[in-house]
Amino acid sequence: YALYPHMSVAENMSVGLRIAGVSKDAIHKKVASAAEILQLTNLLDRLPKQLSGGQRQRVAIGRAIVRNPKIFLFDEPLSNLDAALRLQMRLELAKLRQDLKATIVYVTHDQVEAMTLADKIVVMNEGRIEQIGAPLDLYQRPVSRFVAGFIGSPKMNFIEASVATEAGRGVVEIDGETGRMELPKANAKVEGRVTIGIRPEDIRVGEGKEDGFPLNVKVGVVERLGPNSYAYAHMAGGSPMTIELDGKSAVKVGDTLRIAMPQDAIHVFREDGKAVR
Repeated sequence: YALYPHMSVAENMSVGLRIAGVSKDAIHKKVASAAEILQLTNLLDRLPKQLSGGQRQRVAIGRAIVRNPKIFLFDEPLSNLDAALRLQMRLELAKLRQDLKATIVYVTHDQVEAMTLADKIVVMNEGRIEQIGAPLDLYQRPVSRFVAGFIGSPKMNFIEASVATEAGRGVVEIDGETGRMELPKANAKVEGRVTIGIRPEDIRVGEGKEDGFPLNVKVGVVERLGPNSYAYAHMAGGSPMTIELDGKSAVKVGDTLRIAMPQDAIHVFREDGKAVR
């Protein structure tokens, strides 16, 4: 984190201000304010060697905050923090951006950080830009399978399938399944091998909810998170399927669920990974 080992936390945070000739009173106020935001107030007299990795990371962030820059560049600044502190720091960074009205360029591999912090997300794949847009635009209208799989937690389900044209309509046959489903009109012009995508929260569970492609899946793992649960299941052909359930659901490991994929909730991707519009 490029901290000076012989300087205290306060001195590390203020080094740029001291070099710039800022008054002692102003430095004290800026350091105190940043330390409060970053929960460093009780650590200002300590040396870097007396801090944890997460604390040193926060000192490095504080050193940038005290200078009130117009643009912040953060390269995975929360990667070494524990889960609870990472959540709190995300909220503090979002609040900081609003208070300072500063632009933040934030590099992360954590899509939850990207979704919660960003006004605009740039998704990159092997050095190339896949899509630029507001978080919900990327979530609801991904332009590629890569973006669809990156944005969202749990990620989108992907199912291999084939599309044939019958009477001017696109009809889907899913690998390993006997049922068929008509594509939405917007996707009706594609033919051949495709990947069908659907998010866990869009899958309907139970008899009588089969106004989409009906499937039977077998539950292998149930993750209970309080207000909601996730069933990790497999289709007849072996493809994995993640399904969001109500937290009070009685679904258990070994159950066979009757599910449906509503036509208006599916995404279709060509063999090259590009979304069909």
